[in-house]
Amino acid sequence: MSQILPKYYFSGEFADFYPMLRSLRGREVRFRTGEFLWKIGEPVTTIFYFRSGLVQCYVEHEDGHRKNLSFHGADTVFPGVQRADYKIERSILVRALTDVEAVAFDREGFYRFCLEHPTLLAQLYEMQSSYVNMLIYDVAHQRYNDTFLKVCNFLFLMAHHGMAGDGAAGISQEAIADTLGVGRNHVTKSLSRLRQENTVRLGRRRVEIVDLKKLKDYCSLETLEVPF
Repeated sequence: MSQILPKYYFSGEFADFYPMLRSLRGREVRFRTGEFLWKIGEPVTTIFYFRSGLVQCYVEHEDGHRKNLSFHGADTVFPGVQRADYKIERSILVRALTDVEAVAFDREGFYRFCLEHPTLLAQLYEMQSSYVNMLIYDVAHQRYNDTFLKVCNFLFLMAHHGMAGDGAAGISQEAIADTLGVGRNHVTKSLSRLRQENTVRLGRRRVEIVDLKKLKDYCSLETLEVPF
């Protein structure tokens, strides 16, 4: 048995449930690159099933500092299911990083539908457990690791969970810095070191991992899949 790795990128968890969800009345929606799925301060009243594309979920402090929380791709549900209206949700922003196609469901109707379909509800619990696991990991990870280690861990997790299925993470250095809560210049230095050691190749808004084994050797144990 092995540990479940934390992940920043969610995709594919609900592909098998899409035929079931089609029986629930929803509306087809599209978002262009850079468009927000809802406005800041608005209550979350819609649940999205992403058909294609990539979205970024983050919070923005009043001083302008941004903290990325997660990225969501095709065949996943966001933001999950619950009835409580948490205040922090009004500070969350969700932006399309690419053109996105999705199905939008009314939050209350989606909740009732899940109660009638236990297998779907169980999968939603698993996804939200993974999200909580990632947030707890993030707190400890940010506190104790230096920037180079944080960058290596982040790239490894993104590759492991499919964000870099072809060896490339289609994410900017700025987004990496925002996710990790560190300065962009520190991320640049870390990536430059990895590039010089032929571990990654850098492109426009793209980090290509050319030696995953070498990258893994730099990662901390809480990031790696360690038997127990």
